[in-house]
Amino acid sequence: MDLAITTVEWGRLRVFDFVSYIFFVAFFSDFVKIRRVFLIYNILFCLFILVLVFGSLNSPYIKNSLIALSAVFPVFIYAKALLTECFADREFQKKVVQTLKIVCLFSVLFLVIQMIVGLRFTFYPVLNRNTSIEEGVIRYPSFFHDPQMYGQYLVMTSFLFFINYKDETTLVNINAIGQKLTAAFRNNKPIGYPDIKNYFFFLVIIVALLQTGGRSALVAIFAGMIFLFFVFGTHYKMIIASILIVGAAVFLFFSSSLMILNRAGHLDEDYAFREALWNEARGIYLKHPLLGIGSGNFKPYNANYSNNYTINEDNEVLFFGYGQPESGYWMILTETGALGFIITFLFILRPVYTGIKSYLSGHASIIVFILTAGLISWLITFIAAYSLFDKRILLTLITFICILILESNNKLTYEAEIQ
Repeated sequence: MDLAITTVEWGRLRVFDFVSYIFFVAFFSDFVKIRRVFLIYNILFCLFILVLVFGSLNSPYIKNSLIALSAVFPVFIYAKALLTECFADREFQKKVVQTLKIVCLFSVLFLVIQMIVGLRFTFYPVLNRNTSIEEGVIRYPSFFHDPQMYGQYLVMTSFLFFINYKDETTLVNINAIGQKLTAAFRNNKPIGYPDIKNYFFFLVIIVALLQTGGRSALVAIFAGMIFLFFVFGTHYKMIIASILIVGAAVFLFFSSSLMILNRAGHLDEDYAFREALWNEARGIYLKHPLLGIGSGNFKPYNANYSNNYTINEDNEVLFFGYGQPESGYWMILTETGALGFIITFLFILRPVYTGIKSYLSGHASIIVFILTAGLISWLITFIAAYSLFDKRILLTLITFICILILESNNKLTYEAEIQ
């Protein structure tokens, strides 16, 4: 899905983008139907596109920015298709969650093979330079190009292993949320509470996360766990307490052996590097506060105006940050301005709010908190790196948001619980 088909000059469209456009044409009649429960998101979509178009027309690189917009629509095509399918067949939501779990475990298997045979086991001809740091220490990216991106992917998907569906479901009228219909579905085999296997898989993900060397990802996953600590029951609290105790013991006795903890000594140096990029991005934003410099324009803009670069032995100019300001928040602010930034995070925060509100009113399952924990963790890692250019992370994020929307506007409510 993330393999590039067109060149950078033509938006660097991926396989996912072409599949989405073909799907849109084939099922056009389904996409023009607007359900009442989607109305607010349709309004946000229209406002977002208007902001991006005006930002592009107001940018110093109009053609480049307008071409970059072609990669924005497939995201919404995917979201609309996923929501429509899950509303029509709620069993499909379970398949989506299971698929996300399987792909996450496949990434861990890929990582294990990579650790055995080396970084030559990869999809890419050249990996990000941060995979190899001083003294031959390796940060493993699994099937990603960058270990930071893999860390962001893991902090989201790890929490999915806490989800368990029970067999009892209730049908609710989609056009009058909260009104039950006279039908019940008991087609699923009972799964019940998570057993030791579920917690084992979660710990496997944490071990995999340690191999990425991502400090922000480690902080993020513990932040998500602490969030769930105040939501779930006694058994979960015991598990979290045990993990924290084991983590403290590892830090005290094995900190010199773990690469991710050894990197803590470079915090000042790394922060100074990022601070220079953030200050530069801040300067760009202040010059274009409302609409930004246009979608897809950070790299060319940076190439013309940046002072943060070096010249290698081949006399090539290398810009720091690899075409991004080493922060997702600054990236969105610089390219889309304050208006685009607000709308972008409304797409994330509104489903979280409505999901939690629906749970408190008895119309949603505990899944909303699990997904929210994953989103909180990702939002923390987003401070240190922009990752939405990678379709795998983008699609995972969009899927989380869509399931939250589904859980807060239930047609079929699966009761899900956790120990």
